[in-house]
Amino acid sequence: MEINVFGKPGCEFCKTTMKKFETFLDRWKIDRGVVNLLFHDMETVDGLAEGAYYSVTKIPSTVIRKNGQLLARWDGKVPLSQEFKDLFSDFVPVDGPKNKSEIN
Repeated sequence: MEINVFGKPGCEFCKTTMKKFETFLDRWKIDRGVVNLLFHDMETVDGLAEGAYYSVTKIPSTVIRKNGQLLARWDGKVPLSQEFKDLFSDFVPVDGPKNKSEIN
């Protein structure tokens, strides 16, 4: 699974989006080898190329894909935890948080 966050280094909403997913993955003890969190800097050629591939027109934009299929997308906003947490249910280890409200 891939979480692609598109933004710019100086964008506070972009930083918040990355921090939200980092915190979510850490709290749920989700293996980073299974779920890749990627930041695409829209001020670089590589970031713009990835953004063009995903038709990104607003930042932050977040695209979650699994096995090449689009699972969720948010453009121009920071996604809420409750909007994406169910997408990761297959990756939560047995000893992960007992109470799902810990993520919110």
